[in-house]
Amino acid sequence: MSPPAATTPKAGPGPGSDAVVEPSPFQNPRFTVFAAGNALNNIGEAMYATALPLLAYRLTGSLAVMTLLAAAVPLGMLLAPSLGWAADRWGPRALVVPGLLLQAAAALVMNLVLHAGAPTTTALFVCALLVAIGGAAYRTGWMTGVPGMFPDCPVRARGTLNSLFFAATLVGPVVFSLCLPFLGYEGLLWLNLATFFAPVAVWAMGVHPPRVLPGAPGAGRNWKLSEGWKAIVADRRVLDMLIVQVVLAVTCGAGFQALVVYSLGHTWHLSDRSVSAVVTLMNACMLAGNLLVAQRKRIRPRISLTLGMTACGLSLLLLALPWWQVFLAAVALGALGEGAVLSTVVMMRVKYLPGPVLGRASGLMWLITGGAALLSPAVTPALTETVGARGTFLVLGLGACSALWYLRRGRTDWARPSAPVAPASNVQEEPPCKK
Repeated sequence: MSPPAATTPKAGPGPGSDAVVEPSPFQNPRFTVFAAGNALNNIGEAMYATALPLLAYRLTGSLAVMTLLAAAVPLGMLLAPSLGWAADRWGPRALVVPGLLLQAAAALVMNLVLHAGAPTTTALFVCALLVAIGGAAYRTGWMTGVPGMFPDCPVRARGTLNSLFFAATLVGPVVFSLCLPFLGYEGLLWLNLATFFAPVAVWAMGVHPPRVLPGAPGAGRNWKLSEGWKAIVADRRVLDMLIVQVVLAVTCGAGFQALVVYSLGHTWHLSDRSVSAVVTLMNACMLAGNLLVAQRKRIRPRISLTLGMTACGLSLLLLALPWWQVFLAAVALGALGEGAVLSTVVMMRVKYLPGPVLGRASGLMWLITGGAALLSPAVTPALTETVGARGTFLVLGLGACSALWYLRRGRTDWARPSAPVAPASNVQEEPPCKK
């Protein structure tokens, strides 16, 4: 199958509007095929993320080993700027299949080591780190390849794929729970290995980023990583989104989620099963918030960011109140707002960042927001020791509201029209698909 001819997404109403109007990506059969392969891979990743730490604890009884294996994913993301540079320099195709094959090879070695019995912590960590690096390469490849693969709806295609990722975080643990009695931990890891080949099959069907032409106009372009940073700071809207995402990562990150779980058990005396149900509710609301933005025909990013951060800030302030019904409603509201913000951010990167630096700029933004996410487990416990759980919710809520002040300051920048989203000039255009 070949991609459709590139068309320019419709602009929002009026020359000064920041709205995006695009057709549904599901009107393109190529997108449906790509989304199916990507979703299978994401479900496998969600199963793996659930199974590996539990298996490690079962084998070693060590929380330190679990933490070490969990650190493989953020460590792999440290390579994001380099991977983004490679995507800009040689095209997304250079990362997609190699990343998947690296994941598959590392997962195969891990499974063989586990099958042999008594795996060492070093062997498990090295395999987990290689799986994380391969996954980072694959994601960088397809994310930067979306504008070239689906030029008639790049923003909504990126948002829909992000929605499918959130759905996978719900489906993966369910599949794990249902299959564990029949397959065991090792069987589930072998099943995860098989899911790496779903995107490879999609590639073999011809659904992949277009080829970069070696003699194209971009051949002499400046490939410095600093060009990505210049693109970020050159557009106030991109910088606004980065700051909002950093604030969100610090105030509603892993530390906040741990504090919610702690409060459910310690303050509200819920059973483990009830806590799990509330966490599932949070994930479902995050998916709903994502869908509310990604599946709208007309997207107004500043409004979505403002409403989403308002919901997050209000949620954090309400969590400090001593009423269970308010606490539960606030948890749901905050997850809804977080899903809306994250959906807007990933979609608008495709719209506002220039195609030739999309990989480098995205890689730097992933590195910055990943660093901010690491602050959350450090900041939240320190605040809790100082002002208690409810005081921490108040402080985090005020922090989240600071993003609203920043968005209001830059509201005039969102009114200026943007250049149309288009693939980089050094990619090969392919003939339109037959429908």
